[in-house]
Amino acid sequence: MSRTEPPLPALDEIRQLNRLFLGFVREQPAVAIDRFGLSSSAAGMLETASPDQVDRAAGFPRALFRLRLPPPATDYVMDPRALVHESGERVLELVLLHSARSLCRMSGYAARLLLRLRDREVSRLRLAEVDEVVSMSFASEVVQAAFEDLDWIWQELLTEARPEYRRRLLLIGLQPDFSIQPASILA
Repeated sequence: MSRTEPPLPALDEIRQLNRLFLGFVREQPAVAIDRFGLSSSAAGMLETASPDQVDRAAGFPRALFRLRLPPPATDYVMDPRALVHESGERVLELVLLHSARSLCRMSGYAARLLLRLRDREVSRLRLAEVDEVVSMSFASEVVQAAFEDLDWIWQELLTEARPEYRRRLLLIGLQPDFSIQPASILA
């Protein structure tokens, strides 16, 4: 019997958000380095990766970006002139935040597992009005690259196609946050 839906419905949305994030990074590697904290090595790998490699990487079972919510009860006013120069990043951040809000409303468990959000962040996004989400997107450093200091994960996400290694990456993606060292994973 084949399944048409992923076991966790939010997984498909995470894959789509990963594709969106990776697509932006491929087109704007300098922004990904300066603004999203991606290493220049990982940005270079993404820039030269084939569409199939990027699609495989997007299938990683957790967000390849991290959300850093700004402090509550703060209005973030942005200079409208900056929107002209940063519209792509703003749209990406707004879409990622809005999708995170939807995911939090759908399943707090999925938001904690796939987006690595804390309980208070899940609650905050779940209760946020749309205008608050828009306001949050104006804060600095709302979106950051996941695994910014682990180039070996980016390398494997983009280049490894063997099923046994893809399963290993799946298991890495489902682990709680901790220091991931390549030697401990390969053993």
